[in-house]
Amino acid sequence: MTELIGYLASALVAVSLLTSNVLRLRVLNLAGALVFIVYAALTHAWPVLAVNFFVACIDLWHIISLKSKKDIFKLMQVTTDNPLLANFLAYYARGVWEFFPDFDLAKLKDPRCVFILRNLLPVGLFIYTEEKPEIKIHLDFVAEDYRDLKSARFLFNGAHGAGAFEGFTHFAAASASPRHAGYLLRLGFEEDPAGGQFRKKI
Repeated sequence: MTELIGYLASALVAVSLLTSNVLRLRVLNLAGALVFIVYAALTHAWPVLAVNFFVACIDLWHIISLKSKKDIFKLMQVTTDNPLLANFLAYYARGVWEFFPDFDLAKLKDPRCVFILRNLLPVGLFIYTEEKPEIKIHLDFVAEDYRDLKSARFLFNGAHGAGAFEGFTHFAAASASPRHAGYLLRLGFEEDPAGGQFRKKI
């Protein structure tokens, strides 16, 4: 049992190093350090306990700092011929395909393209069409390092409060994967009884 605890601690630390999300890395690393503390106490490995106690304190401090940090969000609408749009889609093509395999900007009629700026950095891209009374979502993509739902919550809960989607009753989105469906449900979307379609009131 003691060895299993040691293996678990090592696995948590190893997994933490594989993630690119800073907050997730710190949380996993903290969990690994705490399990190592238990392991060190059981085996009387006091130097290991001391160093992991220090690591846990550092991780906890960073987590509190990241959680309390106030980000500034803005929306920036661009035209379909904007170079930034083309470069963003090309750079994140693999990620876009993973969540939106059927997305094709060229096939959309009169699309609205909006960048989500986080501290002036374009971290997300929201592409939709206006099909009154709904905003039909064709792409809602955020760079992996910023997938803590803050950008999404600003878009769906804060931006429309400022009148960004005035005159529309709800957002409508289709899900191509269970992971994306879970994301929509966490944001307050409701799934259509027929399945595959999600809606959220504006």
